[in-house]
Amino acid sequence: MLTKAPLALNGLGRCFITEKHLYALNVIRRGLVFSENGRDSSKTEVYDVVISGGGMVGSAMACSLGMDPNLAGKKILLLEAGHKKVMDRVPGTYSTRVSSISPGSATLLSSIGAWEHITRMRYKPYKRMQVWDACSDALITFDKEDLLDEMAYIVENDIVVAAITRQLDTLPENVQVKYKSKVVKYTWPTPHHAAESVPWVKVTLANGETLQTKLLIGADGPNSMVRQKLGIPTVKWNYDQSAVVAVLRLSEIKSSAIQRLSI
Repeated sequence: MLTKAPLALNGLGRCFITEKHLYALNVIRRGLVFSENGRDSSKTEVYDVVISGGGMVGSAMACSLGMDPNLAGKKILLLEAGHKKVMDRVPGTYSTRVSSISPGSATLLSSIGAWEHITRMRYKPYKRMQVWDACSDALITFDKEDLLDEMAYIVENDIVVAAITRQLDTLPENVQVKYKSKVVKYTWPTPHHAAESVPWVKVTLANGETLQTKLLIGADGPNSMVRQKLGIPTVKWNYDQSAVVAVLRLSEIKSSAIQRLSI
């Protein structure tokens, strides 16, 4: 049951949650924004929760919220700028976009019914990881002491999203998904009373459609528009490096992950 699984999406990524209302000061702390509500006088459709970004994190969040019995009947909307990812069968070629799914994230995916789809499609568990540096003979090995449990799982991102999408399709009508819906603007409520003010977050889409939400969850990637518009600072730097991503066919397959660092 979902009630046994955390909604933090541990290991899958980060999301920013913001709830905007009419009066009271905004409180910004670790990516969370909350306010108090007065009244709802909007004429456009109002959702209880809007999730911006339908990748692995956003889709899993929408599925988790939609399965939560405490949120039954709440209007939940997932916005995804891309197409719906449907996978009737596993592709013959491997995708180069993969993720290492921790056991905790696998538990969460299992709680929403997606992990079963993933194991039926394609995934690779590993119990050992070797990392070495190109400039020396230094080598470090990570492994489980008993080698009985998997350290993590390598799964193609498209398979993860396709598995969660299958579960989204089974949810009741109060959970909606809008594909090919790019957000172009967020309008935050004003902190003071005004006759024309809107008490909720206003979301404007590229096709001109507008909607409002009591709770906005930003799961829109590393260049999150939600984060930028909220002014949440980040620290980043350029490594001045390039990477080559490829799929290799090995003569011998072991339950090990290998990583080589170079300059």
